Amino acid sequence: MTQSRADAPSTRLWTSDYVLGLLTAHFLFASYTSLFTMVPLYVLDRGGAEWQIGLVVGSFGIVALVVRPFAGKWVYLLGAKRVAIVGSAIFAVAGVLYIPAFDVWTMLPVRMLQGVGMAMTPVATVTIIANLAPVQRRAEGLSYHGNSVALSGLYSPVVGFWLISNHSFSSGFLYSAMCASVAAALAFRISSTGTSIPVSPDPAHRAPLIAPSAIFPTAVFVGYTITTAPVATFLPLFAETRNLGNPGLYFSVNSLTTITVMLIAGRAADRLGRSALIIPGLLSAAAGMFVLMGAHNQAVFLSAAFLVGGGFGMIQPAMQSFTVDRAPPHERSSALATLQAGWDIGGSGGALILGPVGGILTAASTFGIAGAGTLIGAAGFVLGSRRSRRRDSK
Repeated sequence: MTQSRADAPSTRLWTSDYVLGLLTAHFLFASYTSLFTMVPLYVLDRGGAEWQIGLVVGSFGIVALVVRPFAGKWVYLLGAKRVAIVGSAIFAVAGVLYIPAFDVWTMLPVRMLQGVGMAMTPVATVTIIANLAPVQRRAEGLSYHGNSVALSGLYSPVVGFWLISNHSFSSGFLYSAMCASVAAALAFRISSTGTSIPVSPDPAHRAPLIAPSAIFPTAVFVGYTITTAPVATFLPLFAETRNLGNPGLYFSVNSLTTITVMLIAGRAADRLGRSALIIPGLLSAAAGMFVLMGAHNQAVFLSAAFLVGGGFGMIQPAMQSFTVDRAPPHERSSALATLQAGWDIGGSGGALILGPVGGILTAASTFGIAGAGTLIGAAGFVLGSRRSRRRDSK
């Protein structure tokens, strides 16, 4: 079997391709996170109802859920660099197409097109990082990838909200498209050597659409990603209704906390094991959702962001490493694609479900429901890990 660079004995992490991979991921997510504070308000501005916010937000992930398994195969067959370029370019084009959308129904195909781009580039960039990171520094390497993504949430939602508040929706969407274009340009500079697993002539060693090794991690990960559904759908309106200030501040605190925690979490997961970070991370995220549900002032509102951000900071590098650890090299891109499908299932699928629930009940109730789902994910990980240890001991 061909040995990947990720499995080579070298301990060198910081290479030019590694840095370009981080920057590509950062600018794609700068484009994506800027939409958090724009799309829900744009739906209302174009005459949509509150329940249709969930429809627009959720349609993004439904398309991504279909495309993402193929993205894992494309990364293996075509190379991570090509997939990253195409995915980022698609996301940039779609960003511009928001501008002529005049109602919810013309917005939907634009959002779906972005779902295609988001299904492709993140799979490519995280595969690049996983392949380049030395095996003994895998969680650390993936934690910096997580930080490059989280850093975008520190400023981009605030910038997006500021642009639409002080200028126009068009300026906000042009900013989003510009960030995605930068991501495509950076991906173009990544070399093809060492960033992808060589294609094996053995059909048994081809990347599957859905990686069996990643099904359990993905099921647990959905327990966290469901927390993003009510936040993406209702947070701007929730903050406005309760006079909590600029909703972008939630994302800034969330991202700053994630970045800080992740700096420690990656190395901790390498030394202490993945479970030592995954379980407390899920519990922290669940607590944040319950705190958000009861927020009536900005201090509590931002405390919730702190808890959720800290939880994600622990979960992300540990869960990605846990998934890569379980997957053979030829299955790595598919395993990471399967894991990322958790974003589509929990985030966008959750938005489709919780959107109408929030319309019938309250936005606050959806935060509580998401918190309960995260607790279920934590319980599932504990039970599944115990069964796996018992099976391995026999």
